[in-house]
Formats: sequence, C-alpha cells, structure tokens
Amino acid sequence: MIIYSILDDIDSAVGLKLAGISSIVLNEKEKIDNKIDEVLKQENIGILVVSKQVYEQSKQKIEEIKEKRKTPLVVVI
Repeated sequence: MIIYSILDDIDSAVGLKLAGISSIVLNEKEKIDNKIDEVLKQENIGILVVSKQVYEQSKQKIEEIKEKRKTPLVVVI
C-alpha cells in the first residue's frame, strides 16, 4: 500500500515528495473533491494525508470516508 497526500501548501508537498510520498497541491473545493474521488478508486492507496485547510474545505466528504471505509486511513496534518 502507498501513501498519497493532498495539500494546500507547496512547501509541505515538496517535503513529503522528498520522503517518497506522492503529493498534489490543490486549493479549490471542487478540485479537492474530484481528487479525493479519484484516490478512492485506487485500491493501492492505504493512507491519505490531507492538510488542515484541505480537510476544512472537504470536511463532510473526508468524515464520510473515515466513518464508512476501512481504507484509506485519512490523516490530517
């Protein structure tokens, strides 16, 4: 299983990429929701890391994932 991150800050994304974690920087709710849907379709993603800002923008969708799915594990940083 792999780790994927959706962040709002380029510096954090670069840091995670240096650690070997795939990252994308998004700031618009619609794009964030679309990327989350795309991530959920990939069965090899075990952990989804999101920034606090991304979490706040897509709180309902992320909480639904936490409640109804075993994977991916969602971590807010």
